[in-house]
Order: sequence, then C-alpha cells, then structure tokens
Amino acid sequence: MKAAIDEIILNDDFFELEVKSWKRNFIQRSATGLDGQVNIDLGLRGRKLVQKGELRGNSRAEVQRKINEMNGLVDGKLHNLKCPDGRIFGELVIEEFQAGTIVNSGAHLSCKYHITYRQQV
Repeated sequence: MKAAIDEIILNDDFFELEVKSWKRNFIQRSATGLDGQVNIDLGLRGRKLVQKGELRGNSRAEVQRKINEMNGLVDGKLHNLKCPDGRIFGELVIEEFQAGTIVNSGAHLSCKYHITYRQQV
C-alpha cells in the first residue's frame, strides 16, 4: 500500500508521521466564597499530526503538479490519510502544507515537504 491523502498517492514509502495525543478542553470557574474551582469538561477537541517526507517525480513539472495538488487540499474540508503500514487516519483538516526547493537527486527530482493536520473527533 502506498501513502495517500484521499486518492492522491504520495509515492513516498518512507515518510515520518508524528501523532500527538488527543487534547481535552476545560472551562475553569471560581466564585467568591467558594474554595477551589469548578471544572467544566468540554470533551475531546482533536489531535495534531505532523508528516514529513519527500515528493518525487521524473520531471520538474511532475513534482510541481504534486505540490499543486497538495496545496489544493488545504481547503478546510475533511480528508483521510492512508499509511503504507495499513494505518488510516480519518477526519483530518490540513492546516499547513510546506514544500521545499525542488532538487535534482540522481534519476529523479524531489522536494521535501511538511504537512500539519488536525484530526477532528
């Protein structure tokens, strides 16, 4: 299985994925005459995922096409990430996509990328 966001295949079997823990939100209130605080649990609010890797192609135009496809996914909609090891992360909003400089690396061209996701509950 290749790494893919929705149906866009990244052709990147060796990417690094950092999955942070789920985050809970609380409201804390205190009142005059009461000792301590009242905590109101607002529940889970999501978690952050950070993916780093390399986009590869046979030409500069192919790598640029992949960069443009990824930039098009920063749209506020929910996406799915499929990993080569079989893990699937759903309900992801892509907060940020950064692509580095396209470099010639032997038989192909490549550029490093960095994607920040927020997984919704």
